[in-house]
Amino acid sequence: MKITELKRAGVIAMILLTANIAGIAQVSGRSAIDERNVRAGMVFLAGDALQGRGSGTIFERIAAEYIGSQFMQFGLEPAGEKGVDGKPTFVQTVTISRKTFAESPTINFGSTTLTHGGEMLVLRTNTDSAGGTLQKVEAGGKPNAGSAVLMRAREGDDQRAAMQGAMALASAGAAIVLIEETPQWRGNWAAMSSRMPSYTASQAKPAVMIVVSKAAAAEIAKSADGTKIEFGGKLAPSKDQFTWNAMGKISGTDPKLASEVILLTSHLDHLGVRDSAPGNDKIFNGADDDASGSVAVLELARVLAAGKKPKRTVYFVCFGSEEAGGFGARYFVENMPFPKDKLVANLEFEMIGRPDAKVKPEELWLTGYERSNLGPELAKRGAKLVQDPHPEENFFQRSDNIQLARAGVIAHTVSSFGLHTDYHRASDEVKTIDFVHMTRAINSMVAPVQWLVNSNFVPAWVEGKRP
Repeated sequence: MKITELKRAGVIAMILLTANIAGIAQVSGRSAIDERNVRAGMVFLAGDALQGRGSGTIFERIAAEYIGSQFMQFGLEPAGEKGVDGKPTFVQTVTISRKTFAESPTINFGSTTLTHGGEMLVLRTNTDSAGGTLQKVEAGGKPNAGSAVLMRAREGDDQRAAMQGAMALASAGAAIVLIEETPQWRGNWAAMSSRMPSYTASQAKPAVMIVVSKAAAAEIAKSADGTKIEFGGKLAPSKDQFTWNAMGKISGTDPKLASEVILLTSHLDHLGVRDSAPGNDKIFNGADDDASGSVAVLELARVLAAGKKPKRTVYFVCFGSEEAGGFGARYFVENMPFPKDKLVANLEFEMIGRPDAKVKPEELWLTGYERSNLGPELAKRGAKLVQDPHPEENFFQRSDNIQLARAGVIAHTVSSFGLHTDYHRASDEVKTIDFVHMTRAINSMVAPVQWLVNSNFVPAWVEGKRP
């Protein structure tokens, strides 16, 4: 049942439930990964009570407070903001200044105007206005800086592949990327039309990604290269929104290594409640994506806190609003609580709740395995890590690790996502989780992580592979 209003009594009940489950999950003196603890964390984070942990919602905050309370129980040091008593807490509040269009934006070329919700949909934007000259580029081609590129649909293309192509063109310098619709986008056209586009202020160059109908794509294709294409619309007054990071740490003990940091992360949010979703279930629980990764961070925190203090400092951070644009991770990167050059490596954990048939049952894969020497070194120390078997999916750039990697940090994501069809659907629920696999997966990373936090090994990018 959907919760439409969170009253005071509901907040109290939720906090009590959080404390209850936190107590159940704690096992004094135990350092091995216990399936009971894994299951307890998953049942809470991915249960209907948290309404899908929608980015920036009160339910995302409750998830962050729950994870923070677990960090506290494990004996971690608080690494979040100061509380009302002036002492640090385990949660960091991030302010997001979000801009929303007051009316449907448009694109104009020649005498033609296309409107959001009509013959086009705005997929992503970081600006209220952008312009470029039309350039027709073949698949894999390089756009001119500031161009407006049209991507024609190809036989067999799906929404994910088209989006990856568009992101690559935008990263390469295109100001506007126009994508011809696929069947998946057409199926979601009405739902996407009902939401007014929005974005957060950014220092990045203006970039807009738009999906256009087949008829509109054909019309644009008839236009000559160099045709001016303009995007824009009227904005509503901006309104601050918030997201929350759960943060704890263990300070290192070695006089030389304690200043170095190993960062273990996940994202704690998901898609929340979608009234336009087909069927009766409107809650997108996000069990595999990414309650599973957040529980992995929790369990690694439990183990490391229960053992001998590490030589290096270890930060455990579960980021907010990854699904809405990586805002929690982006804020962390821009406001690191330690010198950036002291951050040795980041391991993000995402979607480890089910095995991937493309690798051995006990194996996990590391996004960007070939980009640095971190994965191979962890594998030498017993990590069941292999190369990502889905290179066409470009997963290295699709999780919070990319925010750190672009800042120069050796950052990868540990996963076992086998492209199951529950991804970003209401069916990604606890009942789909393989708890034997998930428990084994987290346990397989304990010894390699313990080695990493106690060694003087400093990973490096492979030449030419730094993002």
